[in-house]
Amino acid sequence: MFDLAIIGGGPAGTAAALEARCCGLRVAVWERDRFPRHKVCGEFISAEALPWLQHAAPQTLVRGSVLHRAEFVSESGLARGFDFARPALGLSRYLLDRALWRAAAEAGAEVREGESIRAVRKLRDSRRDGVWELESADGYTEKAKALIVACGRWWALEGFSSPAQERKPAGAGKWIGVKAHFAGLDPRGSVEMYLFRGGYCGLAPIEDGEYNVCCLLHRRCLREAGMQGIEDFAAWLVQVSCHAALAARLQVAQQVSPTVTTSPVRLARRQPAEEGALLVGDASGFLDPFTGEGISIALHSGRLAARAIAASLSKGCGDEHGAEIYRQSLRQAVRRSYKIAALARGLLHGPAWVQSLAATPLPWLGSWLFRETRWRGAPEDEAP
Repeated sequence: MFDLAIIGGGPAGTAAALEARCCGLRVAVWERDRFPRHKVCGEFISAEALPWLQHAAPQTLVRGSVLHRAEFVSESGLARGFDFARPALGLSRYLLDRALWRAAAEAGAEVREGESIRAVRKLRDSRRDGVWELESADGYTEKAKALIVACGRWWALEGFSSPAQERKPAGAGKWIGVKAHFAGLDPRGSVEMYLFRGGYCGLAPIEDGEYNVCCLLHRRCLREAGMQGIEDFAAWLVQVSCHAALAARLQVAQQVSPTVTTSPVRLARRQPAEEGALLVGDASGFLDPFTGEGISIALHSGRLAARAIAASLSKGCGDEHGAEIYRQSLRQAVRRSYKIAALARGLLHGPAWVQSLAATPLPWLGSWLFRETRWRGAPEDEAP
């Protein structure tokens, strides 16, 4: 019997495992993929997440690129930017996820790499009321007193309501994420955001002098270009975006990783708990990538959920008690971020003249938007 079972071994799941081990819980983590792996992600780590990561994965963190500034470039070529109040970091998920997975194992969590959970059920008999039973794809079962779901935006677990089983609202499937790594780009020490009708593309330096090129695109951009030729990501992106400045920037770049995609991308919050199971990271909602707060929210929400479960178990309460603690704390931490991001979304996804108009006051507007979309947890939520 585990105290806590975690489904998903990305940043949210491993952060939850590390925090739970600090609280003395017996933990198991299941991850269907194997590390290292490439994930569609901006690979931007905001300053709020760095203190804890410096404690959890110090040797990996030193390989990242320090970032001091963000630059936005509209279709018309107008460029504006702003400085960060505190330095951020560019680091690939290829390195970060593997480092956190190893850290969880070294901390004493039982890690199950390359194993997927097919079904979960909550046992309701008088002897084991409230215990979770997990069934793997291979048919074996395990039991745990509490459950955290950290397996991304779209997941399916038999016997448990999940986003993949929801009726998707209008527009939910109209966005697609695409990314690859490139070498040969002149280093600029900043995050570059290229805005165009129907999406945007972010360039961020990561480890070893490489750049992460990651885009969020509306499917209307793909009607003419389609997905053919996407293996040559730079050429395909230039055709889709019709962005002259982006084309010039990528002209001498050499792609050094496979092109990876994800869809549908739904920008929205979800319920943070269901039947006492806690949802963390992208499973609890997907904040607009242009905020650069996705990895930070994943780490913080995983830790927050683990602490809520530990507090509930220490008092002999059921997992619904821990779910209520987590629900209230997470709402306080991210509610404002989602509201502000939704307001900015209309500007970034608007036509060229709207983007140019928004770019004019960007030095102060961008700084304000960046500040207002950070994690707003209690001070102890941010300490390593």
